Amino acid sequence: MTRVFRATLLTACALLSLSAAIAQEYTLKLNVKEGDTFKYRMSMEIDFGGQSVLATTTITNKVLKVEENGNIQMESASGEMVIKFGDQEMPQPAPPATKMTFKPNGSVAKVDGGDAMMQQMNASQMVYPEKPVKVGDKWSETVKNPNGELAIEYELVGVEKVGDTEAVKIKMTARTVNAKEGEGYSADGFTWVDPKTGMLVKTEARIKGMQVEGAPMPIDGTLKMELVK
Repeated sequence: MTRVFRATLLTACALLSLSAAIAQEYTLKLNVKEGDTFKYRMSMEIDFGGQSVLATTTITNKVLKVEENGNIQMESASGEMVIKFGDQEMPQPAPPATKMTFKPNGSVAKVDGGDAMMQQMNASQMVYPEKPVKVGDKWSETVKNPNGELAIEYELVGVEKVGDTEAVKIKMTARTVNAKEGEGYSADGFTWVDPKTGMLVKTEARIKGMQVEGAPMPIDGTLKMELVK
């Protein structure tokens, strides 16, 4: 009887905790200060003409300045990229750093220099809604990046622990605007965001039709990125 009561009590507590998490609202925005640095480990498994290619690198985002209007200047620098094809590894030199200015909602206000591929995969490119959101809420944005104009749909689907961080889990679907079926750029996946900073903690996405300089055709692949301490 005691065991049954204890199990019932624990179940009730778990349900109450879950209900509280679902009901909680989050005001998502970039909340960082000058000097803050976020380093990510990135990998992308690419389907290249039926062959599997693995590309790995690191990306370091450093906050250079927070402007009076709230915009955030950030430098994004990637390390040496290693491309593995079968048993062969081919190191690639790091591209120039990219300087990007973000609005508080995460949208890109300005881009200076850098590599187009890194701009596409930059760890901060999330656009947050104006109003607070809770689990189940959806929003959408149209943005421009090197792949063209993208229509992006977001949904806050849950709250999960990633390492030591309690992160909000956001489902994301992106499509090139006005692209024909099976053409253009698309991405589907999940991003985990630290609601305290608005910065990415982890992302996993399936990408199709990414334009990469030097590649004979758009590439498809699976992108993974995670914050490293």
